[in-house]
Amino acid sequence: MPLPTIPRLERFCVCLDVHTGVKYFSLGLMVLWVVYTLAAIFGAGNIGNIIWAVIWCAATVVCYGLVILAMQKSNKLYMFPALIISVFNIIVGAIQAVIAFVSLWIFSAIVILIITAITTYYALGLKTVYDDLSTGGPPPAEPADKSQTVNPV
Repeated sequence: MPLPTIPRLERFCVCLDVHTGVKYFSLGLMVLWVVYTLAAIFGAGNIGNIIWAVIWCAATVVCYGLVILAMQKSNKLYMFPALIISVFNIIVGAIQAVIAFVSLWIFSAIVILIITAITTYYALGLKTVYDDLSTGGPPPAEPADKSQTVNPV
């Protein structure tokens, strides 16, 4: 029995083409990770949590920054670290959400689940862009103004 294929996105968040959506989400996720790190630094966390947050944030921000560079240079090799780190973030996010629910940190669990869901959707878009770069570039975009047939009567 063959493994199911990863779904390919046609549009990103309904209103954007996939490449533009991945670029914007890369920037947005970079900001979310910086906010996460600032919360860990200024929160009531221990030194180990602060060190982990800074290292993981730096790695994630660099990988998501490489996605933007990969799209500008049409080099799919730069996207590979972001694909790996996104899958890891999804797995770790799911584990953290379960721990937060068990510990009755309901608000934290919900926030973690939302970030994990966003990262999952981003990873699907990232895979689509990766496949597009593998085949020689993005598919042609739809024309901005579609000519409509007007009845001259």
